[in-house]
Amino acid sequence: MITQPYPHTGHARPRATADFLKVSTVTLWRWETSKPDFPKSIRLSERVTVYDAAEIRSWLDSKKHS
Repeated sequence: MITQPYPHTGHARPRATADFLKVSTVTLWRWETSKPDFPKSIRLSERVTVYDAAEIRSWLDSKKHS
């Protein structure tokens, strides 16, 4: 299986975002509702949800420097 690197800009699906953060997709949904500073997902259609990759990277950087 070939894995794509997590993008620096643009959109990323929840599974790719969870893999990048080394958590489960369920944890992503929990963080979105329980952590006010966690980036919100973007619903592109009824069946497609994504995250802004730059916002996720920025959030992660802010946690590393805290």
